[in-house]
Amino acid sequence: MLYFVLKTLFQMALRVFFSRFTVNHKHLLSAQGPLIVVSNHPNTLMDPVVTASLMKQNIYFLAKSSFFKPGIQGWLFHKLFMIPVYRREDVGTGGTAQNDATFVKCYEFLGKGGTLMVFPEGNSFMQRRLRPLKTGTARIALGAEAQHDFKLGVRILPVGLNYSDPSRFRSEVFVNVGEPIQVKDFEEAYAQDPFQAAHTLTDHLKERLEELVIHTETDEEDLLARQVEAVYQDTLVEELDLAKNESEERFLITKGIVQSIQHFETTQPERVHQLRTDLQEYLDHLDRVGLRPSAIKSLPKRRHLAWGTVETVLYLLVGFPFYVYGVLHNYLPYILPAKIAKSLTKDVEFHAPMMMTIGMFTFLIFYALLGWAAHAWLGLSGWSLVAYLVTLPITGFFVLHYWHRVEVARRGWIFLSLFTRRSTILAFLLAQRQHLMTELEQARKEFLASVPEN
Repeated sequence: MLYFVLKTLFQMALRVFFSRFTVNHKHLLSAQGPLIVVSNHPNTLMDPVVTASLMKQNIYFLAKSSFFKPGIQGWLFHKLFMIPVYRREDVGTGGTAQNDATFVKCYEFLGKGGTLMVFPEGNSFMQRRLRPLKTGTARIALGAEAQHDFKLGVRILPVGLNYSDPSRFRSEVFVNVGEPIQVKDFEEAYAQDPFQAAHTLTDHLKERLEELVIHTETDEEDLLARQVEAVYQDTLVEELDLAKNESEERFLITKGIVQSIQHFETTQPERVHQLRTDLQEYLDHLDRVGLRPSAIKSLPKRRHLAWGTVETVLYLLVGFPFYVYGVLHNYLPYILPAKIAKSLTKDVEFHAPMMMTIGMFTFLIFYALLGWAAHAWLGLSGWSLVAYLVTLPITGFFVLHYWHRVEVARRGWIFLSLFTRRSTILAFLLAQRQHLMTELEQARKEFLASVPEN
């Protein structure tokens, strides 16, 4: 019951926390057990919540034993179908016997057609990178099949979680689901050498997961890829005539950017170094004047710039009373989760899931208190009270949209200032951008020419 209630709440909370929640090949998540769902692990407790919210059946999770502290936390984790895994770095060699019991429990659960979720990297790091996988997932899958003479039908479903900014509220997530792996296909390898079969299956799983996520080799490579995305991705979307909100296509574009960087790092490292320098210089210049890369594309017409500014100012003036109403009713439940999360842990990886979890309750409690106050002090009841309560979340979302328009207006004023009074700086930025576009277009053509046709 607790699992069902929390799952329902999280399903709603996820749609609020993320501005865009996209799932690729969602039909594959309807697969029934015996099933092992595996995923990369960039965002701690947010990762199992995201995936479990998309699946109808109850899921048992393998989680590190350090989560199962005595008291309410340990009780809660058991109620949420979590199974402790005793990692060597947590408990030393003494955890081997306990893990044997964990494996037996997993075998029994899969034997009954259950669904497990495992994060084979073992740890969570907020990076666009798949780290080396542990063999535990493969050993569980092969062991369960071996107990049933490879007639059980265990499948491993790979899921790639791709966050635009894992720790930021109203960021985006792209869930990329892959075709399931049939564990029975490794029966012959297991019969010859169970140890090697586990490593072979793990290597295969790693290859499949890397296809589903953005995988950069180093932090420097990831930074360069993000900079190229910021400057060049919208241009590619327009050239390829893609929908601006098409998450899968943007994912594939980013994959291509990363692959091209890796190609030129190997073949022309000095060229990559120069590109990195030019991009950083351009982005630093934009930052100093307070603009984002998307703001500088081409020289706009004066009347379009002026009308856009007037339109935004009118929107801000008309919407200001609703903005104030929304802030007064939503500020505390909005700000408290972030304050509490930061006070509880300094690990940024835990901030997003903690903010979302705490926010589910702060908003519900605060709205309930406001409803009670409106009824007790203002005499609201019936439909008038319902109407008042409905305005609370609506104006809360309006505040977010209004603040976005404030940022748009601020950048508009900056651009107008550059256009009318500091045209030399604007011309310099446009020249820098044109130089980068030329370099990136040429690199793209060379990279595509180097890729062998299928």
